[in-house]
Amino acid sequence: MRQLRYLPVFILSAGLAACSGSQSVSESGMPATGSSEAARTAAVDVPVLVGRNIDQVRRALGPPQETKEQKIGLEPTAEQMKATRGEDWINTFERKGVTVVATFNARTRKVRDLVVVGSDEDELLRNANLSLTAPGYMVLPVANPSNNREIIGMRVVARK
Repeated sequence: MRQLRYLPVFILSAGLAACSGSQSVSESGMPATGSSEAARTAAVDVPVLVGRNIDQVRRALGPPQETKEQKIGLEPTAEQMKATRGEDWINTFERKGVTVVATFNARTRKVRDLVVVGSDEDELLRNANLSLTAPGYMVLPVANPSNNREIIGMRVVARK
């Protein structure tokens, strides 16, 4: 009977040893930020784009899908600039099957955030070379407005 008294302590100790947090980043399947191998296999290396202006993003990702002829074009018209002060303008990019939407201030050219569009969180993180624990940026899910249990993308914002 005495031996059974220590059984809960033994089980607790074994459980704590198994959950020691010794799992490395590579074991969890998450790509390491700045890892050149992960960047090469990613469709878009989003961490490189964080903190850049819209002109630098365009050079890296190519021309946006918006055109000058569209109502919401590549850049705001003079009338749109007056109405919006150039804030929250978007450009949409398609690269290797990955869609990235950049929100920027057309006056200052500063990119506010980048959204990688899709519904599979793991695939989005892998295709964009993103890490949930990166020190330079935050990755936030973008919920589907009609079903908040479903995501429609991952928003990437520079840490201040």
